Amino acid sequence: MIKFTLTLWVCSFLGTQTACMPPIPVPALYNSWYECSRAAHKESLQLLSKVGYKIVNDKKIATRYTCQPDDSI
Repeated sequence: MIKFTLTLWVCSFLGTQTACMPPIPVPALYNSWYECSRAAHKESLQLLSKVGYKIVNDKKIATRYTCQPDDSI
């Protein structure tokens, strides 16, 4: 069975150039794309909450994510 790994980026969409921080790998493995995608949204909410309302609004902060197949198991 293929597992999926989740990687998140915190990015600023201020101006014409998107600027992202280094990728944040999530150590968990997910059994499906569905589970990985849902986890990405939950993790994104937590990250945005930590950054805070003012900075998210002022810097146009958002997250990006990928769920990549990991067939190493």
